[in-house]
Amino acid sequence: MKVVPSYLILLLFLFHSNLFAGETIEVLGSPEDLNLKLTALLNKLDPDYYSDDKTRGFVYRYRNQWTNPYDFNIYIGKVSKTSPDSILRIESPRIGQEKMWKQIFEQEILRKAPHVAAVPITEKYHFVTQGLNLISPIASVGYNSWNSPLYSGRDTILSMAIYFLTDLILVGGTYYYAEQNLPKKNIWDNLANVKGAGNVWESPNAVGIFAALAVSRGIRAFDAWEDTAAHNKTAQFSWSFRF
Repeated sequence: MKVVPSYLILLLFLFHSNLFAGETIEVLGSPEDLNLKLTALLNKLDPDYYSDDKTRGFVYRYRNQWTNPYDFNIYIGKVSKTSPDSILRIESPRIGQEKMWKQIFEQEILRKAPHVAAVPITEKYHFVTQGLNLISPIASVGYNSWNSPLYSGRDTILSMAIYFLTDLILVGGTYYYAEQNLPKKNIWDNLANVKGAGNVWESPNAVGIFAALAVSRGIRAFDAWEDTAAHNKTAQFSWSFRF
């Protein structure tokens, strides 16, 4: 029986623990009134979203299009059958983005003052995060997560761990394959003192190592664009965030 590595168990636990997470706020007024305020806010940030008919018991549900740099499921419903007030629920694959949306809604919809420890954010640069990505996707994640409400500490660690393991498995496996397939010297080569096949980078299979490196960097290139675009759209407004 194969034993599942402990780090994979940890990653699966961290991922699964956020599947049904979310942030909620209660809002005075009907779901219809709240819906008007929410859609006006979403249109101001990025209009690439759509209404989903699968509301899961809520009155309204909105999801981002793939062209939208944000990643969200937002629900509007009633607090209870007897209450005239509404509830707003935000779900996202990242805890940081859920908390970011909640703070935006509190400031925009509830007109609540930011926390005393909240601070405004400044824009980030696409060329910096993409340049760091060429060196290491982990470095790109670090840049995008620094002083950004899109990431929580757990989000940062999990993203870095995923890219590290991707490089470790793909690049490490390809390197091992290329090394094992280097031409081996036979007994006659040894007697004739023939030079060996050289290092792994001289192997015909060395191109596979660069291809493996390109996989994680290609994935991160799109993620880095989304992170930077979403961060900069948020930074255009006067909101403050507590990280």
